[in-house]
Formats: sequence, structure tokens, C-alpha cells
Amino acid sequence: MFRQSIAVRRWACALGMVALAAPLSAAPRIIPRAPSVWLDDYTTAELKSRIDKGCPVVIVFSGGTEETGPYLALGKHAARIRAYGEAIARNVGDALIAPVLHYAPNPPYMTPFPGTISLRPETFAAVNEDVARSLINGGFRRIALMSEHGPSQKPLAEVAARLNAEFADKGAQVFYISDGYTRARREIEAAIRAEGKVGGGHGGLWDTSETLAVDPSLVRPGPYLPGTIDNDGNGPVNALGYSGDPTGANARIGHEFGAMRVRLASAELSAALKSAGACRK
Repeated sequence: MFRQSIAVRRWACALGMVALAAPLSAAPRIIPRAPSVWLDDYTTAELKSRIDKGCPVVIVFSGGTEETGPYLALGKHAARIRAYGEAIARNVGDALIAPVLHYAPNPPYMTPFPGTISLRPETFAAVNEDVARSLINGGFRRIALMSEHGPSQKPLAEVAARLNAEFADKGAQVFYISDGYTRARREIEAAIRAEGKVGGGHGGLWDTSETLAVDPSLVRPGPYLPGTIDNDGNGPVNALGYSGDPTGANARIGHEFGAMRVRLASAELSAALKSAGACRK
């Protein structure tokens, strides 16, 4: 799915270059584009029109900027969010994505590594709360909070519960969508263990494979070596900053894992929207 979208973009770019080289008298070929799902591609007037005509849900998708050892670049979360978020929004339908949030809480063992940018959990929660409030104040009535990052899950659940209690009688709802991370990770790691490999890891098999699938430029070439493998790879990182075993990582299985995350998150959000009922303007 993601490989196809990359190929389509490259094909469109190449076709654009051909069009530039064609004689001015040649009629340009118009390639239709699907409307963007990214909030910051729209004007305020265009967003107001979307709100007036429907009940778009805005996905607030946070990642993180953190070390992941010698093989993965700091921007792995943002790259995966751009791919997964767009696919989720298109699956759901009337959905937009707020600008990616790049910073998140991190455990203390990550902070000494260069490039890790960490927020206190209360700061992270406050940022997400303020983003959700801003969207609600602007007229949106459906907000979905989700994250690609483990330590972000609890603060997001708490923010959603707090805002829902406040806005329960005002027509706005905030959904905490976790299946794309928590449930998907549990199922992905179980599948890896079934193959006799180390299931988890910060920079392990699934982490490296999923990044290879969405942006191979963010993954340094192997040979990959195992990190610490305590607690099925989900224990402490080694001196290089990673755990688990990325040996055998490849884009093919990364696509499979990514597709699972998209499917589970899309299903959970679609069910939440259906349960929410009609939109109160």
C-alpha cells in the first residue's frame, strides 16, 4: 500500500517533468488529485466549508524525536505517522490530520543520547489538550488523539477523558484511539515470537522493518546486530541505545506490520464515530 503511494508520487513527478519539456502548444494532461487530508493544506474558509457540510474528525497524531541506536534516524516516528495517518484518514472518510506533533515523553535512559527531545508527561498532555481545545473552539466536533509512541498512551487517555467530561453537554467529543499502537504492537510481537525471533525492542525487528517500509533513507545499512534481549527485547537498551534484534528486518514485513496498524486504528476510529452519533453543530 505504502510502496504503491511512493511509486505513484514518483510517477506523477516524472510525468510533470515530461510535461515541462513538451512544446508549449501541446495540451497539458490533467492528473486528478485526491483532496488533501492534511489540515495545514487548507485555508480557514475551506475548513469552515468542510465543517458546515459535514462533521470531519481531526486526527491529532503524535510521534517523538528520540534516539533509536545506530540504525534508525531520529525522525522514524514522523515518517511513519505521515504514512499511517494519511491511510487512516482516507479509510475513515470525512477526516483530516493536524500537523504532526514531534515531541513526547521519554524514559530517563533515553535522555543522555544526542538527539532525544523529551517532554514531561504533564507538558505533553497540556500540548495535546490545548491542540484539541483549539480545534473545538474553531468549530470541529470530533477530535481523535493517537500516538506512535509508548509513553504517550497514558497521558492521551487522560486528556480525552478530561475533555469529554467537560464537553459532554456541548456536542464535542474527543476519542483516544490506541489500537494502532497498543493492540497492534501486541499482535505484531506475538507474530514475531511465533517465528522463533525476539518480538520486541527499541530499534528491534518491527521498529526497523516499519521504518524501512515508509522511508528507507532513515535506516542505515546493516549488518544488523542484536541488542539487549531481556523481556523479549523490551527490557533496557544497550550502550548504543537499542534493544531487541533487528536481524532480518526488511521492508516487506514492515509493510505488513504497517498495514495491520492502519487497519486496527481505522476500525477503532470508525466504530467510535459511529457510536458518537449525529454531529451537533
